[in-house]
Amino acid sequence: MFGFIDIAYSITIIFLIVAFYLSKQTNKKYISSCIATSNYLLIFYSWYLTYQFYQLIKFIYSLNIQIPDEAKKQPIEISWFQIKFILLILLPYLFLIKKFSDSKILAIVMLVLLQWDIFVNWYHVLINGEKTSGILFYTPYLAEFKILNYICLFIGVYALLWLLKKLPYQ
Repeated sequence: MFGFIDIAYSITIIFLIVAFYLSKQTNKKYISSCIATSNYLLIFYSWYLTYQFYQLIKFIYSLNIQIPDEAKKQPIEISWFQIKFILLILLPYLFLIKKFSDSKILAIVMLVLLQWDIFVNWYHVLINGEKTSGILFYTPYLAEFKILNYICLFIGVYALLWLLKKLPYQ
């Protein structure tokens, strides 16, 4: 349901952060409110990831696979994928704290977590000087519709936050 948020957030937050640093002082509070709203929308994405994880566990249990005793005794290894997944679920709740709601640094951290694979490719190409297949940038499937869905949700959440006086400059 909220699977479009990761791509749309990644694209729009870049423009909002750049606009914040290039705008006049009078417009910065409105752009900060937009950044805060975008950050609040990541909570919906956290719910989406949690639901997807629940569906995965439900599917695994439906397979009724018996786990051997040797596998149960082995220590559990946690990789970067699991850490990133947990961070993507837990970090958006920091945005509920008004002090962090318009945090640009935390927004950039979330952007890097959401688009980790792209940043790894950039690292290999730009820093290590590795060759690429010629495709460094890609446009996700139906990105324009995902951004339109995001904008509609953004407007609704912004209006709700404004009514509840939860925006940073209220």
